[in-house]
Amino acid sequence: MKSAANNEQVRDITMMEDRYYVQRLTEQVFLIRERKSAEEGPGPDDRIVRSFVFRHDAYMYADTVNKKQKKLDEHHGYWVQPAI
Repeated sequence: MKSAANNEQVRDITMMEDRYYVQRLTEQVFLIRERKSAEEGPGPDDRIVRSFVFRHDAYMYADTVNKKQKKLDEHHGYWVQPAI
């Protein structure tokens, strides 16, 4: 059985194939980060792209740039051209 803390951690990081993800820094600070490579998961050395005060805004932004990234990947190759 998963604990509430584990469930919160899972919700605070987007899917592994996504280049951009949300990291909850504090209760009111959410960071958008860009993974270093497609082969690695989220890590402490990932570039910070933007910060948000509202969780919903952070996830909406990450979803939007990941959609743009997928379109760029289709045209230029996987992880060749960054969306931001």
